Parts: sequence; C-alpha cells; structure tokens
Amino acid sequence: MSFFEKDDRKLYYNIIGQGDLVVLVHGIGVDSRYWMEVPELLASKYSVLTYDLRGHGQSFAPATGYSYREHVNDLNLLITDLGYQKAHFIGHSLGGAIVVKYALQHPQHIKSLVLAAPHVVGYKDYTDWPNVYRTAKQIDIDQAKIQWETFRLFQRVDKHSPDWEVFKSCISDFPGKVWTDPDAFKYMDESDMKMLDNVTMPTLLLCGREDLDFLPLAKLINARLTNGTLYEIPDCGHMIHMEKPEIFKRELAAFLKL
Repeated sequence: MSFFEKDDRKLYYNIIGQGDLVVLVHGIGVDSRYWMEVPELLASKYSVLTYDLRGHGQSFAPATGYSYREHVNDLNLLITDLGYQKAHFIGHSLGGAIVVKYALQHPQHIKSLVLAAPHVVGYKDYTDWPNVYRTAKQIDIDQAKIQWETFRLFQRVDKHSPDWEVFKSCISDFPGKVWTDPDAFKYMDESDMKMLDNVTMPTLLLCGREDLDFLPLAKLINARLTNGTLYEIPDCGHMIHMEKPEIFKRELAAFLKL
C-alpha cells in the first residue's frame, strides 16, 4: 500500500501479484476496497493495481478538479510512473467511463478492457436520479450520501453481507468534494459515444439484466465496438461483483485466461 505523489496529486494505490498489469478503476462514492476478492483472484497470474480516484478513499480530495480529463491524467501518470507500458483495464460504472476515455486517448497502453455496467462520457439518458450535487451544496454532504446509498443502483446488494458493510464504509469515508465542486457543471469533457468504434482492443462488457439504468447503455456500447462481447447476467443489478461475485470472477477468469 503506497501513495503516488506528483505535483499536487496524491493517490493511494496498492499492487499485488506478479505478471502483466491489470488495473481496476472503481465507481463514484466508493473506493478500491469495494473490489472485495477480485484483486486476489487476478493476482494468481497478474500484477493487480487498485487505487482510489481523486476525491475518494485515501487519495487527495481537492475542492475542484473532477473532470474526466483529470481522472485520465491521474491514471496515466500513475501507470507510467510505476514503469508499466501496457495493461488490462477493468472499470465499473464511473470507472468504466474513465477507462473508455483512457483507451481513446492512450490506446498504446491497452491490452484489453473489461467494462462492468459502465458509464460513458456523453451518455445522458438516465432518469429519476437523485441530485446529490444539489443536496450536497444546499443541505450537506451527509444528506447527499444518504441519497446515494439508498439509490436503486445499490438496493440489490445483500444488506447482511460483508460486501454491504464494505460498501457502507466506503460511502462513510467518501469526502464528497466531487459533489460540491464549484466547477462541476463547467467541465467540457468531449463525448465518447460517437468515438466508440475507435475502441478496437478486445473488450468484455458485463451488465446485470436488472440494471435498467446501465443495460441500455451497455447494449449501445456493444453495438459500436468492433471487438466486444456483451454478457448479460441474469437476476443481477448494478453492483455485479457484489451481487454475483462468482459469475463476475468466472467471466474475468475466462476473458483474462486465468
């Protein structure tokens, strides 16, 4: 467990295992702890890098600077500083959007992609989402965390499981600066939706069949990819690796040839 420090950045990261690099990129409001047993599975063959995004977990949490451009720059600086030239990337939710944008900007560093219930920059067809940004700014961050924790994306995780306790710990430790960023709605991150046919590396798409927020997007992504495969997981929502960990690990093992 270490910290990467460069300029004004300070990112918490951890590497286990040996071999080619696999990088796991988490979603919003949580941190690298929520990957549970996935890193240990992958470490049987690979070097596995997990890290906390800026504004999450133990990484630095500036008042502003949460554009996708900055997330991609953080990821690129971290990987290159550690001396890696190519890697497999796994991104869940927000992490999927970061991985896709990274692949478009730095394709020379990509061996393969796993996109688990991914967001993609430029996709906006979500409905009835809580406005955690407004709540955090007008009321407080704690109320915004309650809105997020109780949102439908996470309702299918077993509330009596260790996974749920880890998820709640991540939310509890989330600084919330992402939601109070005064420039949040000023960032001009280029849409990646029309650029998806440029993602030519082998890509596995995983999405829960009951994830009605992200499954439509997963289907759109798969239709645009030239080298992608979509697997819809039955009786599963957004938190694939917590709801259906054995299926998630099985599909990773097959794709990455563990």
